[in-house]
Amino acid sequence: MKIAGIVLAGGLSSRMGQDKASLQLAEQSLLTRSVNLLESLDIEKTFVSGFYPDFNYITDIYQQAGPIGGLHACVEALYPDYDALFILPVDMPLMGIEQCAFLLFEFKKQQQGVYYEAANFPMILPLTVALKNHLTEALASTHNKDRSLYRLLKTLNIQAVNVIKQQQHRFQNSNTPREWLSCQESYQKLQNNKE
Repeated sequence: MKIAGIVLAGGLSSRMGQDKASLQLAEQSLLTRSVNLLESLDIEKTFVSGFYPDFNYITDIYQQAGPIGGLHACVEALYPDYDALFILPVDMPLMGIEQCAFLLFEFKKQQQGVYYEAANFPMILPLTVALKNHLTEALASTHNKDRSLYRLLKTLNIQAVNVIKQQQHRFQNSNTPREWLSCQESYQKLQNNKE
């Protein structure tokens, strides 16, 4: 089974006030960290959703359409060359190899698509005609609710995987300066626990 890794990095970062992909953690940009994480998994190739010429990138067809717009562009570019997409947003800097590998394990067992219930991401979606059609219809709709990730997960019957309570910190987002500071503090605690 050919699985492509996708780092969602094409957002405007308006709440952060600067490009989230270029934020630095342990002397690496969040984009580089995310790409490296996906490349460490048993998947075929990793792409970046957004205009990042230093990487294998896929630009949005529909601009400023959120994660659904990024997913749509990736599906259009990669179908039918891949069987599934492993999707990770650039703003989850604490996500670890264990959580990603477990999700991949769960997907290979059932192959209908999986995501972590606590945060929706990361998620693995089978690259199907149903997914293509859903994204095309969502972007054609004038209703914001049709463009939600929640609707995609429910419509395509993607299966939720529970998160172990001790791992919940791994799912922290960095959408605002305050959340970014919290992620940096959590990262430092993780490093201190290793020592």
